Amino acid sequence: MTLPIYTIAEEHFKIDNIEYLSPVPRHKHDCYELFFILEGEGTFFVDCQSYEIHKHSFFLVSPNQIHGWEDTHNLHGYLLKFDASFFSERSFVEYLSIFHFDTVNVSESEFLSFENILKNLYVEYRATKSFKDCTITNLLQILLIYVKRALPAKPVSHITNTLVTKLNDLMHENNYQLTPVTYYAKKLKTSVKLLNQAIKDSTGFNCGEFIRSKTMQEAKRLLKYDTMSCNEIADHLGFVDPAYFSRFFKREVGVSPKNFRNELEQKYHF
Repeated sequence: MTLPIYTIAEEHFKIDNIEYLSPVPRHKHDCYELFFILEGEGTFFVDCQSYEIHKHSFFLVSPNQIHGWEDTHNLHGYLLKFDASFFSERSFVEYLSIFHFDTVNVSESEFLSFENILKNLYVEYRATKSFKDCTITNLLQILLIYVKRALPAKPVSHITNTLVTKLNDLMHENNYQLTPVTYYAKKLKTSVKLLNQAIKDSTGFNCGEFIRSKTMQEAKRLLKYDTMSCNEIADHLGFVDPAYFSRFFKREVGVSPKNFRNELEQKYHF
């Protein structure tokens, strides 16, 4: 199965109304996405996780994350897309680090503050007024700051968020292969100790655990959405010995890669 990858093209920013009455098949985007649900029901999928959609649901999707909708009913809201180049400094998105979460529970007052900004963004995006881009950029920055404030994570430093973001980028470039912490520390021109502390402060895991979790997440994605064999997936993820990959996957997930795929096929009728 080859999943479609959609691009935001040359706009770098887009906001639409959500009016989904039918399922949206799994797909990817090359940009960040924020889903704000004003009302409706359904199931939202991000990678191998599923979440119930309800009034005031709020979902965050990073570039290249697999996502889609099922069983939607009376779904209304806003879908916001942007890429990092929309901001003059990418460090703004790095500092926020809001896309470490798939979904966030927010209070009604917090959601209403989001909704007010979204309404203004929607109007401004479709207008032809002077200083349009500047206004959109400022409104988007305010919205992302509000989202940041709603997150449950404890505050971490700008350096920590930058390291986490750059590590995620490197892991993506490396196809999420199981790679030693020393490799990434060298690439990031930092010490293993500092990298471990940054990941621990941001995620609660040490760097080795974080890398393994990302490798297993990618293994699950490939087993669920790709037609590669288990041996091919092992090779793709940097495992020289397919048998070791199978043992490693079973230790981390609880079942073998083959059984994991078979269970998904039976459940979703792939």
